[in-house]
Amino acid sequence: MARSPWTRWPAGTAALMIIGLACAAAAGTAGARPAADPQQFTERTAEFVPLGDPNALAARDAGRHLVLSPHGTRRSIVCRGDGAAVPFHDCAQEDGLGWAPLHRSDTPVGEVWIYFP
Repeated sequence: MARSPWTRWPAGTAALMIIGLACAAAAGTAGARPAADPQQFTERTAEFVPLGDPNALAARDAGRHLVLSPHGTRRSIVCRGDGAAVPFHDCAQEDGLGWAPLHRSDTPVGEVWIYFP
């Protein structure tokens, strides 16, 4: 059977392409994470710099927070808030016995979160 010059793909190919595109779109959105709820604790360790770190004075300009803790940033730090629309509040650090609160304090070098078990 001769194919018409106006037919570009074999019969049924369009349906397979539509199914394939729909599957690809579904797979692309399945891995997308929803925006974090600012009222839930989320991992924020990477956004903190130990107060004794050489980069501590530049932390605020880099959008990072200072932490005064015997654990530095070696142990997980979690906070409520997203740091942008909702400022961090109610932060805590893992300390081997559970989670110890971090208390926010304003200092001349900026905001410092202090480990206070």
